[in-house]
Order: sequence, then structure tokens, then C-alpha cells
Amino acid sequence: MMLDLRKHGLFVCVLYMLLPLLCFCATFVPSDNYLIDCGSTTTTSVGNRNFTSDNFNKKLLSTQQEILASTSSKSVSSDADESPLYQTARIFTGSSKYTFPINQQGRHWIRFYFFPFIYDRYNLNAAKFSVATQTFVLLSGFTAPKNPVMKEYSINVTTDTLVITFNPFDNSVAFVNAIEVVSMPDDLIVNEASSLSPASTYSGLVNQALETVWRVNMGGPVVSSGQDPLHRTWVSDQKFLLQSSLANDFSNVAAVEYVSGGATQNTAPSSVYGTVAQMNTSGDPNVNFNVTWQFDMEAGFQYFVRAHFCDIVSKVLNELYFNVYIDSLAAAKDLDLSSQSNNVLAVPYYKDLVTPLADSNKLRVSIGPSTLNKDNPNAILNGLEIMKMNNSIGSLSADAASGAGGISSGSSSSKEKEEVGKTKAVKDMDSSICQRSNIAYNGNQDENVSSASAVQFEASAVDDLSGVSMSRVFSQLVKSEGR
Repeated sequence: MMLDLRKHGLFVCVLYMLLPLLCFCATFVPSDNYLIDCGSTTTTSVGNRNFTSDNFNKKLLSTQQEILASTSSKSVSSDADESPLYQTARIFTGSSKYTFPINQQGRHWIRFYFFPFIYDRYNLNAAKFSVATQTFVLLSGFTAPKNPVMKEYSINVTTDTLVITFNPFDNSVAFVNAIEVVSMPDDLIVNEASSLSPASTYSGLVNQALETVWRVNMGGPVVSSGQDPLHRTWVSDQKFLLQSSLANDFSNVAAVEYVSGGATQNTAPSSVYGTVAQMNTSGDPNVNFNVTWQFDMEAGFQYFVRAHFCDIVSKVLNELYFNVYIDSLAAAKDLDLSSQSNNVLAVPYYKDLVTPLADSNKLRVSIGPSTLNKDNPNAILNGLEIMKMNNSIGSLSADAASGAGGISSGSSSSKEKEEVGKTKAVKDMDSSICQRSNIAYNGNQDENVSSASAVQFEASAVDDLSGVSMSRVFSQLVKSEGR
């Protein structure tokens, strides 16, 4: 009997030790999980997910005409996991809306898949349209690029239904190949972040809609949506490096150690935290340079930036100290990852930052050595997420802000016209933040970053309208296009 008690006692002890591990590694199950293959008549499998057919989801859609389009798989120029979704599309000739019942309010992913092709008399390459929720304009004056593209948004849904409205511009149509509306973990994006200028705490992220512009895996390959627990895609960083010879890639995925209370697999998978770009010092203790990445952005918006770190390169604690910069601003000074992880190596850590209003269409992220460790200078970065934050009029595009975008036919009063006319155009300044930077970059900083083969998420985000009716603003924006 004593032996049995010891066995049970050992089991309880092991279970107690493993419980924290189970807690932060548990698979997230979304309360809302709408996956629609638009235009399809059958269910489409993408990895371990099933996108149901348009017919199955017909009760969610209100539209004027039933136009389901398709093309051959050979015409879809994409190797992505989601390529089957681009073979069909639903076409809208007038204002149409999906109404999604929401089981649990909170942040949701909204993902749209677009690939234009010619179907019957409809040339989707020429389609021009806008997309909005009850609160935010997601797209304005949008024409899909010739290659498949996925646009990803993160929006805090505070109502029992989410309504997504597609509105063609005059003499045009709207279309979509696939839609996702999926709950996000509550703690994935919290309410506060570090403001870069002025240096303070930014509070109010919960009210912001976010657009995923870039999601990058430093020092490693592409991480596909099937390899990420939240079905995100992380592109390789090579195309963004201003001078690739200054960076050295390193990988040790097995070393990554998630701990209770810290970052989780939902924050970023081990395939991101387990690869790193570090300074290529060649063992020289006298080197002093920054490793810099440059990203295309849209001026006139603030950006939410999440930098991911995991010290898989150090042999001992407290030997890695480094600085992080965004453009000319210090994002982290003398960062010591050992102190951020309770003195454990290879523990994932991330830092959330909010940029000032961008007056350039480029954003630079740099890492460089700290003066606290002159004997072994080094700096690392494992991953980066850059998301556009909504502007003051609830639109994620400069076109809508300047009145150049909008929706198709439909009545709008002169009062509505006047309201839209009051919105300010986003300023497009030519001056570059980096030209004013006091940071010493090493190498050719004017080198252009090729993005031809890089995957860019063209999502967007917007803000509260202080009582202004989104539908009124949105309907007028289309009219302005027809002037």
C-alpha cells in the first residue's frame, strides 16, 4: 500500500510541475471561426482547416445577384498553402454584406483573399471597390494586384454581430475569393505599449483597428500559416536588410524555452524564436555598427511594432547587451534579455512599441551593440510585426482620408458630402526620418530593398469616429470617385 501511495505521490508531483507548461502551451480554440471559400460549391481543405462553401454560408450573405466565379488552378500563381482558395470568387454587382453572429466579443482576425481573373463578362482585374465593418473602413478604392494577396486585420468586435459590407464603385464590381473571421486570444494584443515619441506609455490599443503590413522571421526561412498556431505567415528578412553582410543568421529551435507568464506559442512559434539575425562581428571586439532592415510603409499613419527576441546565441547569462532603434528613435537601450527572463537563456520575449505619425514611406529598424559590453559586442532580433493603426476618421487608407475613395451607387445627401469634405487629406512629405537620424549606420544606407519576391500583407486599420456614422461617410466616398 505504501508503494502505491508513493507512485501516486510521484504522479501528483510530476503533474504539478508540468501544469504551468501545459497552461502556456495549450492550443487556442477560437469561439468564432468562420472560414468561407467564396464562390465555391464544395468545402476546401487548407492544411488542417476546412473552408466551407458559399452555399453553406448563404444565410450570412445579403446580395443582389448570385454570381459564383471560378478559374483553373494553373492561373493561380501562388505556392502558398492557401492557393486553392484563389480558384473561386464571389462577385458583387451592388452593395452586399456578410453578417457574422459573434459568440464572444473581443479581438478577431479578419482576413480577405483576393486574386483577380476574368470570368464570363466580368474582368476582376478592373474591379474597384471598398470594404467596411460597422465601425471601420477596411479598404477604399481597392483594385486587387495581379498576384494573389491576403489582407489581414485585427479588430476589437464589441457587438453581437460583425457586418462586413462590400461596395463596388460606379460602373464596377466587387469580389472576394475567401474570408476568415476568427477569434484571437484575449492576451495577444493588450491595451498598452511603449510610445516612441514622446517616450511614454501608450494606452488605448484596445480601441485601435490594426492592419498587418509586415510579419517577418529574422534569420530564418518563411514560416507558413500551417506552421503557426494562429495561422499567420512570417516572411524571411533577407529582402529587407540594407546590408546583408553585416548580419549573421543562427538557428537553434530546440533551445527555445517558453516559461509561464511570458511569451507563448501564440505570441510567435518556436520556428520564429528559434532563428535569429545577429551582428556579423567575426569575433572582432572593436566592431561598432548597426544591422538595419527597411520596410515600405504608408505615410500619415501610426504603426504598432512588436519586436521578438530570444537569446539562443549566448553561452552564459548577462553577456548580451544591445540597443534597438526605430528610425531615429531609441526603442530599447542596453537591453539585457537575461533580466527579462528571470535569468534563463533562450526564453522568448517581446516588446510592443507605437511609432509617431509617419511622415515617410519607409521605416527602418536597427539593432546595435551597447557600451555595457565592449568585449563581446553583439545584438539580435528574432522576429518583427508591423501593423498600421487606424487614423482619426476611421479609415485605413489615405484615399479615403482625402476623399478619393468610396462606394458605389446609392443615395447620399449634400449634408453627407459636407461631412466627408471636412476630412483632412493625409500629408505626403518627402523628408525622410532617417536623414535626420543621429544613428551611425554602416554601409550603403541608400540601397533599395527589393520586395518583388517578398510577401506583403496589405491589411489596414482605423479608429473611432466619435459618433460620425460610418455608413454615411463610406457611401459618400464612392460618390466622390465619380465626380
